[in-house]
Amino acid sequence: MNARDYSGYPDCRPEYIQSFQIMANLATKTGVENDSPFQVHTPLIDLGKEEIIRRGLELGVDYGLTTTCYDPSPSGHACGTCDACLLRLQGFAANGLVDPATYVT
Repeated sequence: MNARDYSGYPDCRPEYIQSFQIMANLATKTGVENDSPFQVHTPLIDLGKEEIIRRGLELGVDYGLTTTCYDPSPSGHACGTCDACLLRLQGFAANGLVDPATYVT
């Protein structure tokens, strides 16, 4: 989840995460009865796609096993045209790399 390249999805904003965390702690037995309330961690929220890809590469992520697509084909291949695919492709290009994911187009 990130707020910089979020394609207009309001649940990727820090305000939503803060509100969700409050709700989880008010509306669940664990949140109400536990001394350790729920805490939602969003380490990538302030990074752009280029930075997220770079961080993943530093951590050894095999991006060939991942997809970011909102409309994958029945076989699981990324569409290559949705906002998520376009941002991902731009992120790889900004790092001088070709995205190893399988795309329909």
